[in-house]
Amino acid sequence: MKRIAILVAVFAFILLLTKIANQVPPAAPPGTAFALKAQRVIQCSPVEITLVDGHNDRTHLEKDASWPDCSTYRPDEHLDFYLSRGDKTKYLSSEPSAWWRNVL
Repeated sequence: MKRIAILVAVFAFILLLTKIANQVPPAAPPGTAFALKAQRVIQCSPVEITLVDGHNDRTHLEKDASWPDCSTYRPDEHLDFYLSRGDKTKYLSSEPSAWWRNVL
């Protein structure tokens, strides 16, 4: 009886782990678009860029050749970036952030 209870418990545990593993979302495929809102550029080089939001959370990205020159970004300017994932981050567009995003 004890062996049966152990086997049932192990089987239930395996089913529980399988259910949890199936609930984890898969990684986004390359080419998936995403947006970073109300970001300031704090560091920029030809191969990488670091952005910071209003909560001082930094986002470090590896750039591809689609990004504009670093001199186009002012340190006090808040921008909404529209990007695409891949081996390196592809630049789609950017625009000045809405004034209320800078306050939040």
